[in-house]
Amino acid sequence: MNRIKFALVVMPRYSISVFIFLLLVAVFFYAGGTLHDPGSKGYSFTRNFFSDLGILSSQNIVSVVLFGMALLVCGLTFMIYFFYFMKLFNQNTTNSKLGKIGTLFGILGAIFFIIVGFTPHNYVHDSHVLSVHWAFRCFFLASSFLTFSIFRDSRFDSRYAYGYLIFAILIFFYIIVLEFGPSPRESDFALVFNVISQKIIVFVFILSVLLQSLGNATLIDNNKL
Repeated sequence: MNRIKFALVVMPRYSISVFIFLLLVAVFFYAGGTLHDPGSKGYSFTRNFFSDLGILSSQNIVSVVLFGMALLVCGLTFMIYFFYFMKLFNQNTTNSKLGKIGTLFGILGAIFFIIVGFTPHNYVHDSHVLSVHWAFRCFFLASSFLTFSIFRDSRFDSRYAYGYLIFAILIFFYIIVLEFGPSPRESDFALVFNVISQKIIVFVFILSVLLQSLGNATLIDNNKL
C-alpha cells in the first residue's frame, strides 16, 4: 500500500474510530457538572459540550487526558491527510492552486483542533473559544475551496464535491450559531441549543470523513496513484 492511499483512505477511517472510542471512554469517566448545574453527576449529551470533557480538575483527570488524546489524534490525522491531499493538485493551474489553498486551510484547522484539546476552558477560556472558532472557520474555507476545485477536476466524481459543499454549508451555519446564536449562559434552552448544534456538526464531520475516504479510494484506484 502506498503512502497516499494510507493517508487518504486507511488512516482517516481508523483515526475516526479511535477518536470516537476515546471520546466515549472520556464520557464514561467524566466527573459531572453542566454550565447551569455544576453538581450534576455524569455526562449529559444535551447539556454538556464535548469541551466539558477537558475541564481540568482533580476529579476529571482521566477524562481530560482522553479528551486531549482524542483531539490530538484527530488533529495529527488531518494534518497528514491534507498534506497528502495537497499532492493531488500538482499541476500549475488555477484549479490546482485553489485546491492547495483549501488543503492549507485544512492543515490550519487541524492545528486549531489540537489546541482546543489542550486549552481547558475553565482555565484558559478565551484561548479555548478562539481555537474552536478558528478551527471551524478554517475547515469552512478548506471545504469551500476544495468544493470549487474538485467540481472542476475531471479526476473526481462530482458527488464527492457535493459532499464538500454540504459540509461547507453546514459548517457555515454552525459558525453563525457560534458567532450570533444565544449564549449558552442565557438559559437552559440556549445551552441545549448550542450543545445539540455541536453534536450535529461533529456527527456531520465524522460522516464527511468516511464518505470522502470512499471517494479518495475510487480516485486513487482509477488513476493508479
